[in-house]
Amino acid sequence: MTPDGRHRHGSGFGPEDLPDDGVAVVAGVVIETRPGQGPFVACRLEEIAELKIVGGDGDRRLAAVWSARSSRALEVAVQELVRRDEDILGVFPTFIGRDDGDDDPVADARSGAIEGISASQSDKIEDE
Repeated sequence: MTPDGRHRHGSGFGPEDLPDDGVAVVAGVVIETRPGQGPFVACRLEEIAELKIVGGDGDRRLAAVWSARSSRALEVAVQELVRRDEDILGVFPTFIGRDDGDDDPVADARSGAIEGISASQSDKIEDE
């Protein structure tokens, strides 16, 4: 909710969707911004060490990989980001993996986030 009482799109993570199990997670996410604000938001997000921008559409969507110490920590970080940055309309997960050391969750998250951008671009073209 914004300071003037309007609802914002949100985080894509619902209350208590993610447990605090202490297992590190990596998520591919699509960050939806106000039109034209994607590049500016990407610059601001560089200060978040756990968040890596891996692509974008040059307008309002960013693909990112976000790491956290637990699922719950990721949920809280996403909600805080949406709350504090008025240019961010929502953060939507495309992939969430647990870092158990066997696979490459960062590569999977990167692929999922970029696929999310590609899918949203296809939807945009179909709508036009």
